[in-house]
Amino acid sequence: MVLTVKKNNLADELEGLSNDSGVVIENEKLAVYKDGKGGIHMFSAKCTHLGCTVRWNELEKSFDCPCHGSRFQGQTGNVVNGPANISLENNNKKNQ
Repeated sequence: MVLTVKKNNLADELEGLSNDSGVVIENEKLAVYKDGKGGIHMFSAKCTHLGCTVRWNELEKSFDCPCHGSRFQGQTGNVVNGPANISLENNNKKNQ
C-alpha cells in the first residue's frame, strides 16, 4: 500500500495500520512496518541499490524494490534479496 498523508496526520494513519503490516508514505519517503505487538519501525523508502522507492509486499511481509528486485525485511529493513547489499536507512529515531 502507498499513502500520501499530511505530516500532522502521520500518527493517525499509522494507528489505523494493521499489526504485522506495512505501508509506504510516498510524500515522506518512509517505509513503515507495524509489528505483531503494534510497534512501529520506520525506514527510508529509498532502495539502497539505485534509489527507487520501495513498495510493501503483503504476502512476503517485505519492502520490495520494483526497479531491480531488491527485497528488505519489514521489521528490520535488512536486505533479504539483492542486488542491494545495504539495509534500508533506519528512521525510527528521526520520527519519534
